[in-house]
Amino acid sequence: MTENLFKDEVVANQFNDYNDVLEQVLGYNFVLSILKSTQAKKILDYGCGPGKVSLRLANQLSADIVAVDESAKMIEIAKRERKHQQIDYKIVKKDNLDFISDNSVDGAIACYVFINNQSEQRILKIMREIYRTLRPNSHFIILDTNPNTTGVPFSTFQNGEPGKSYSYGEERVEKLNLDSQEKLILHDFNWPNCMYETNLK
Repeated sequence: MTENLFKDEVVANQFNDYNDVLEQVLGYNFVLSILKSTQAKKILDYGCGPGKVSLRLANQLSADIVAVDESAKMIEIAKRERKHQQIDYKIVKKDNLDFISDNSVDGAIACYVFINNQSEQRILKIMREIYRTLRPNSHFIILDTNPNTTGVPFSTFQNGEPGKSYSYGEERVEKLNLDSQEKLILHDFNWPNCMYETNLK
């Protein structure tokens, strides 16, 4: 199994420096609008990274945010740079949310989490654990790179090689453009829409 690169301090710092304006425009605004419409009081941000999305949630919603990540380096950055009275940052171990009670969360998000997991079995385990924490009829919002844009160069990133056809769950290289002109090279996995639909059902 591929080691989580975000546990590395250099990678964590580079990812923190990445300008996620495109993700904000194409994804985070939509996530925020859904959660705002539900008037959620407690939200789980699974795979919060350096806390960028958690802080956006806290600044725009009157909700408590439980922000979790398996990378201690990411949580360290989040606590240092994106501290907020509404956010409780925690390290999640072995995908276990045992510090959150059943049916106690009004909404959950997982932004760019599942594309970084090579095991579909693990993805299903995480989905089940998140589902356990959710109150009935609450929302679980997943935001990942659109699999239909694989190989397309965007202004801030490119996921996969142009013209290459990736098989189900195949590893692919993602390049994030940093302001310093260097690229942060990550490895994620090609999950088509049907993977999400099947496992969510």
